[in-house]
Amino acid sequence: MNSMKDIDSLLKEAEKGKQSSISERITDDAMPFWQGCEERIMAGRQLKPYVVHRLLREEYGIKISESAVRKHFMNLAEQHGE
Repeated sequence: MNSMKDIDSLLKEAEKGKQSSISERITDDAMPFWQGCEERIMAGRQLKPYVVHRLLREEYGIKISESAVRKHFMNLAEQHGE
């Protein structure tokens, strides 16, 4: 049986869709860089997922795989008509 908290999270997901776990792993320090990447993808510009993955790791200490970054960018582009 689901608790009330689980039902609330299910309802939120039903409203907004599944949220990327990548966004949850971006620190406050790295958020401006990450938001800039997302804005460029939504504007139809191409970014290299390997470079974004490397910069997150080297500059911010965030370990997110290149394939996860690539998938996130592809989903974001699809949602914004690219």
